[in-house]
Amino acid sequence: MGYLCKPCSHLKTVKLLLNQARERQRREEEERLKREAEEAERKLKEEEEALERAAREAAEKEAALARRKQEKAMSLGPEPDKGPDVTQVLVRFPTGERKERRFNSSATVSSLYDYVDSLGCLKAENYTLVSNFPRVSYGSEKHSLTLKEVGLHPQASLFVEIDS
Repeated sequence: MGYLCKPCSHLKTVKLLLNQARERQRREEEERLKREAEEAERKLKEEEEALERAAREAAEKEAALARRKQEKAMSLGPEPDKGPDVTQVLVRFPTGERKERRFNSSATVSSLYDYVDSLGCLKAENYTLVSNFPRVSYGSEKHSLTLKEVGLHPQASLFVEIDS
């Protein structure tokens, strides 16, 4: 009497197989969820590292700009007193801001760029100093010429034109 009839034993086998299949599906689902969670955690970590790297690079760039600004300011030396060999320069920025400084007439056009760079008023790295009347561009080809040689002595009004 301990024997099961064929339909009953078959039913137990089917139930056992169904339970095994459900268990296998449950395990596979758990493994899939675990893999997805690990992948999401890995991506989050990569994003955090990328943000930290970007912040570090931005801080390094900012520090380099501050050093460059300070070096340019120091290279200018003290502002000369008014006199016959001194050029008064007004620089107008795209923001409408104006800055004035005196330079020796023997100073080069490059020193005007050093002055503008030392102020830190510009976010752009590529720009050109230009005069309006007559319109003259004081680009890199004129950097080694003196203020007197390019006709900026005894006074000049220059605009900062951002290069595109």
